[in-house]
Amino acid sequence: MRKIIRCLVMVAACMPVLLFAQDDDSKYLAGAVPEVDGKVVFTKEFDLKGADRDAIYDRIYEWLDKRMKANENNSRISYTKKEEGQIVAQGEEYLVFSSNAFSLDRSMMSYNLVVLCKPGKCEMSIERIRYSYEDSRYTAEEQISDGMALNKKKTSIYRGNRRFRVKTVDYVDDLFENAGMALGLRDVAAIALPAQAQQTATVPPVATEPALSTEVTVQSVQAVEKPAPAPTIATPVPLPEEANVSAAPANITVTPASSSGKPVSLEGYKHLSPDKIPGNIIKMLNEDWMLITAGTDAKFNMMTASWGGLGVLYGKPVATCFINPTRYTYQLMETNETYTLTFYTEAYREALQYCGSNSGRDQDKVKGSGLTPVTTPSGSKAFSEAWLIIECRKLIGQSLSHDALFDEKVKNEWAGKQLHKMYIGEIINVWVK
Repeated sequence: MRKIIRCLVMVAACMPVLLFAQDDDSKYLAGAVPEVDGKVVFTKEFDLKGADRDAIYDRIYEWLDKRMKANENNSRISYTKKEEGQIVAQGEEYLVFSSNAFSLDRSMMSYNLVVLCKPGKCEMSIERIRYSYEDSRYTAEEQISDGMALNKKKTSIYRGNRRFRVKTVDYVDDLFENAGMALGLRDVAAIALPAQAQQTATVPPVATEPALSTEVTVQSVQAVEKPAPAPTIATPVPLPEEANVSAAPANITVTPASSSGKPVSLEGYKHLSPDKIPGNIIKMLNEDWMLITAGTDAKFNMMTASWGGLGVLYGKPVATCFINPTRYTYQLMETNETYTLTFYTEAYREALQYCGSNSGRDQDKVKGSGLTPVTTPSGSKAFSEAWLIIECRKLIGQSLSHDALFDEKVKNEWAGKQLHKMYIGEIINVWVK
């Protein structure tokens, strides 16, 4: 009897090892997570021989729009340019590691999905992947890249990284597979939706539409070479700054503000209340940046900024930004009551870099940036390329002083330099695409 018990104990002790050893990680080892210039970028190319670019665009847009809307999180299509076949979406979905009656272990994953439609071809890439897990945040480069997740011989995955890497690779494969189905099937009702949306959303069939081609081949390709994203910055972009900006004709129809106080609208945008502003404002400022635009049709200017925040003051929803008095935008901010803070997708990184390194005092920044000015019902200026427009009315303006600085490092860094002026504005309108 003792021998039997001893054998059972030994078997039980070995079971976790045996079960773990049964995991086949070959699919998730070296090459499963491609990188471009040190950034994780998953890329897929769909071969649609003979298909028209607009037909490809319409089909993939319909599928992507339904997928993003079916998600209960902040997933959305944030940018489109049909004449060039471009679609950019920002996705947020849960990766569920384990789920039972007593516990739920999951991580929120956010990402950018970039689609480029061409005659006979559709290119799709997933990039800027980030995870929010418990109280921590990680980038894909920190969590699932070969250098962080695999051992030196690339023969196994570190246990702490395994679930993130496996779930991400599986998620990407599933998304690409569904995209291929949308492009090649007569009935796209079979397309899988995010798990949390399957109970509440269905994709209507389009059986009456012809398939894009009689045969669709989905091919894996190497990640397309792309310029490296601009480095993360923690201080405002230095600007030499800025001259009179010639007002360009707006291409967005504006509905005048209602005297009853009802929400006003911009064509192509949805009007939101300030408490519904989507996204992580710290990430949106520090990594993605924004434009501060002050002035009116007669004279206005924009500057790139990465300092600011959202909050509540005197019972009002407010936004905070900082402008150095040496900037041309400062003059316009001082002489006008309202202004806008606008946010953009990665597709407009170069435009924001331009606005942050060129002066409006000696050139037309609107023309140089390629952005399209629009006028809000209150008379503020913004740009139609923004996915988010926050319009503010000045509430407080306060110049910073060196005596007010508590951080010795910051105090030393700014010793003898002109400090910024802080503007706290009441949020009077929010529009999102």
